[in-house]
Amino acid sequence: MLLEKLKNRWALRNTGSKPFNPEKRVKLLRAVQKWVPVLSILLFFVAVGWILILPYEGYNKRTYISENALLPGQANLDYGFNDIHTAEAYRDKIVSIQEEDSETRAKFIHQEFRRTGFVSALQHFVIDGKTPKKGVNAFAINRAPRSDGKEALILSASWKSRTGQYNTNGIAALLSLAKLFKRNVYWAKDVILLVTDHEISGTQAWLDAYHGMEKNDEFSSIVMPRSGAVQGVVNLDFPGTQNYESLGIFFEGVNGQLPNLDLINTIVAVAHRTNPPITITLHDDNKNPFENYQYSAYLGSLNHMLQSMKYLVLGKPSSDAGLYLRYTIDAVTIHGIVGTENLHQLFGFLRIGRLVESTFRSLNNLLEHFHQSFFFYLLPQTNRYVSISQYMPPIILFSCALIFQSLALYYLGTKEIKQPSSASEKNQVIIPPAYSLQKRHTMFAFSILIISHITGIIIFNLMQPSFGWKYLAQFEEKQMLLIQYGASSIVCILTILLSIRYTNTSPEHDGTILKSFCLAQTALVIATVSLLNFTLGVATAILILVPYSLIRPSTNYATKSIQILILFLLSPVGLAYLFSQFSRLPLTEILADILSDYHTVKSWFLTFICIAYWPINMAMMILVFTCSST
Repeated sequence: MLLEKLKNRWALRNTGSKPFNPEKRVKLLRAVQKWVPVLSILLFFVAVGWILILPYEGYNKRTYISENALLPGQANLDYGFNDIHTAEAYRDKIVSIQEEDSETRAKFIHQEFRRTGFVSALQHFVIDGKTPKKGVNAFAINRAPRSDGKEALILSASWKSRTGQYNTNGIAALLSLAKLFKRNVYWAKDVILLVTDHEISGTQAWLDAYHGMEKNDEFSSIVMPRSGAVQGVVNLDFPGTQNYESLGIFFEGVNGQLPNLDLINTIVAVAHRTNPPITITLHDDNKNPFENYQYSAYLGSLNHMLQSMKYLVLGKPSSDAGLYLRYTIDAVTIHGIVGTENLHQLFGFLRIGRLVESTFRSLNNLLEHFHQSFFFYLLPQTNRYVSISQYMPPIILFSCALIFQSLALYYLGTKEIKQPSSASEKNQVIIPPAYSLQKRHTMFAFSILIISHITGIIIFNLMQPSFGWKYLAQFEEKQMLLIQYGASSIVCILTILLSIRYTNTSPEHDGTILKSFCLAQTALVIATVSLLNFTLGVATAILILVPYSLIRPSTNYATKSIQILILFLLSPVGLAYLFSQFSRLPLTEILADILSDYHTVKSWFLTFICIAYWPINMAMMILVFTCSST
C-alpha cells in the first residue's frame, strides 16, 4: 500500500502534474537563513550544558577494576617497622647531601643501590638551552628471579617535588622499598628504581636513553643496563620530612594522554584498604573549596574535573609520570599533601611503604599490558568516571553549529531572498538548489586562508627555541623570548594589513564566502583535535564559537573597531596578555613554559596555536574589512 502511494507520487512529479511552487521554496530558504544562526547558538549552549552535567553523580559512573588479575589489596605485606627505621635513616642522610651538586647526590644514590646488591648505573645528560645545563640520573634494576626479564615495573622519584621543596621523604621511601624488593623472591617482573635530576628534563632524558631515542649517545646504545617492556610506573612525590594529611594522584600526560584507568583504580583501592585507610584525592585539592555551598558535592566534582582539564588543554604533563605515556607506559604520581586540619589522619613511611608495596604486588600479577579498562575518560572524583561515550557528544554539537552556519552562508548568503514578483519569474526556478553550478567567488577566500597559514608556519619557526639559541644568543633569555614574541606579532600584523590593502569592493573579494570557509575550517579543527585531546577541542570551541559566528564584514567604523578588539583578545597575543594579568605571572615566564614544553616533552600546544588557531584568527580579522557581495 505504502509502496503504491510512493510510486504514484513519484509518477506525478515526473509528469509535471504538480507544478513547482517558488514561493514555498522562498519561504523555506528564508526560514533556514533566519534560524540557522539561532540554532547554532542554541547548540552551543546545549553543548556547554552537557559538559556541566558531566560531574553530576547521577550522570557519571562508579569506577571498578576491569583486570581481574590485579587483585588490589589482597597480598600479605612485608613492609614493617624495620623498613620504617631504614627509611628514617636514609632521610637523615638525604637531608645532609640534598643541597650538594647533582654529581654528589647521584653518586650517593648509586652507592646505596650497589650496597643493596642491584645492577646500578649513572646517566649523565645535558639539557638544551641558551646555556646548557648538566644533570645526573641514578637508577638500578632488581632482576626478577621468576622471569626472563622481558617485562618491568618502575618506581621513580625526583630530587625536587612539584611544590619546589626537596623530595626527601619520597627518595627515602624509594630506597627503603628497594631493600624490601631485593629480599623477596616473588617478583615475576623486573623492578627499575630511578632517581632523576632536574624533574621533567631528567625523566625525559632517561626515557630517551632507555628507548634508544638519543642520537650519538654511547651510554644509551652500549653501556646502559636495560630490562624489558615497562608495564607500569609509580612516581613518588613526598616533599619535606613531615607526615602527610592526604594523598593526591596526578595522572595527566603529554597532549591529553591518560593512563589506563585500572592503574588509578588499583591505587585508590589499595589506599582505601590500607589499615587505617589513607584519604585520597585528585591532584593536591585535599579540601573542597565549596564545602559550605548548597551543592558542594557537585561543585567539588566540577572543580576536580576542571583542574584535570587545565593540565590537558595545555598539553603538558601534570607530573614526571606523564612523560611515560608517550611511550605507551601507564604511569601515575602519588603526592603527599601536607595539612594541619585533620591531624588524626596523618600518615608517614609505614602507610606510604605499604601502599607502594601493595600496588606493586598487584602490578606484578599482570599477565599482559593494561588494556581492559578505559584510556579515554574524565575523573570528577577518585571513585567516579565519565567515559568517552558520554563526553564526546558536546564536540559533535559544537562542530554541527559551525558547519550549519558555514553551509547556510555558502549557499544562501546573508541578503534576504526575494519573492518572485511577476508571472514570468514564477515560471522560472529563481532559487538555485544546493547542487547548482552557480559560480561562487572562492579564489579570494582560498588565497586569504593560504596566506594566513603560510604566516602561521613562519611564526611557528620564529618561536622555535632553537631559533632563539642560534640567532639571538647575544641577548638575555628574557630579552630573547620577547624578541621572538614581538617578531611573531609584527609578522601577523603585516600579513593582516597587506591582505586588507589587497581587498577591494569587487564581488570577487567576497567576505561571506571567506567566513563560510573559516567556520568550516574551525569545525574541522575542533572535531579533529578533540579526537587527540578532547579538552583542547572543547576549550577552543567555547572560546571562539560565538564570537566567530557574530563577526561579519562591516562598513561602520565603530562596528569594525569592536570586532577587531574582540578578535585581538581572542588571538594568541591577546590571550597571553589576559592570562598574564589574571595569573599575575610575567609574560616571559608564560612563553618560556610553552617553549619548554614544546622542546622537552614534545607538547603540540605551540604547534596547534601557530599552525591552526592563529591563521583562522588572522583570516577573521581580514574578514571584517571585506565586502559582502551576497
